[in-house]
This record gives sequence, C-alpha cells and structure tokens, in this order.
Amino acid sequence: MKDNPKVKIEKERTIHTYAELWHTSKCLLKKGQDNEAASFHQFMASLVFTAFTLEAYLNHIGAKIFTCWNDLERLSPKEKINVIAEKLSVQVDYGKRPWQIMKKLFGFRNDIAHGKSVEIKSEEVIPLINHTEDIHDSLRTSWEMFCTERKAIKAREDVENIIKTIHKASGIKDDYPFVFGLNFGSKEGWGQIFIHDNYVTIKDLTP
Repeated sequence: MKDNPKVKIEKERTIHTYAELWHTSKCLLKKGQDNEAASFHQFMASLVFTAFTLEAYLNHIGAKIFTCWNDLERLSPKEKINVIAEKLSVQVDYGKRPWQIMKKLFGFRNDIAHGKSVEIKSEEVIPLINHTEDIHDSLRTSWEMFCTERKAIKAREDVENIIKTIHKASGIKDDYPFVFGLNFGSKEGWGQIFIHDNYVTIKDLTP
C-alpha cells in the first residue's frame, strides 16, 4: 500500500435557478413585513425577484418541452408564455388572475431593470384647509406606487399559480415546482455522500 493514498472526488449539482429566486422573493417579503421602516425597499426587491422567478421558470420548462428553446429564449416573458401555453393547450386569459399580473409585474420589472431619472409634476386645486396635509405628500412614479406589501403578496400568489398551471399541463415526471434541484442516486463501486445540495462521489484510488 502506498504511503500517500489518494481518492478521487467528483461533485455534481443541479440548480433550479427559479426556485432559488422564488425563495429570495419570499425572504425579502418577510423581511419587509417584519421591519416596517425599511419595508418599501424590501417589497420592491421581493417584486423584482418574483418577476425573475417566472422568467427563470419559463426558461426551465421551455427547455424541457422545446428542443429549439435556445432560439426562443430571446422572446419576452409574455411571448414565452404564449408559445408554451399553445404547446401545452393551456388557456390563458390576460384579463383575469393569475395571468393579468403579467402586464403590471413585468412593466414594473422593466422600469427597474432599465431605470432612468425622470421628472414628474402635478397640479390640483384643493380646499385651503387641506393644503398643509397635501403639501407634504411626495410625488411618486408608477413603479414606486407598486412597491407595497399587498402587491408583493398578490404577485407571488399569481406567479405561483401560473407556474403550477403550466407545470401540471406539461406532465413532466420527477420534476416538481419550486424544488431547489437536489439529486439523489448511486453508482456501483463508488462511495457517495450528500452535502447540502451537492452530490459528492468519492472513489478510492488506492491500488
């Protein structure tokens, strides 16, 4: 036996990015609910990651049902939903929940992703007795007004329902919504352990 025996370690991990982003959205929402002072920014971030979740899921499921998905990845999220829904015979009505969230959520997402400085103005005539209250109200953009707890919760509900609807229609086995991507299995002649979400294989190289 050699004085310095060696082992070969191989690692394998499958990452379901959309599930990671979904968990991030949830953590940020809870943080905002627990800390009202900073809740605006937490709800804003939660909404962004909710949008990212749906985008990542569409890429996840699209690659499983289209062999040419690389050619479709440049489509907008709504266009991706349309082609996936047609492929899976899913009825989509953008005038009703959960599908109607698409316009507001991705309009918000685009405002944040392509942010730019803007100037907003307002003018109104109000009773003199009310002017001291109104004068302290800040003007807000549409994306700022979207950053509320209620909208963050509603967006998560709708995105979750969209994903579950599409996933059920896909009929794909051994792939469950919002699972981080943990892998289990065995290979003959290899010692294996599972560390966090990494699949580690150890092989004795001793002669």
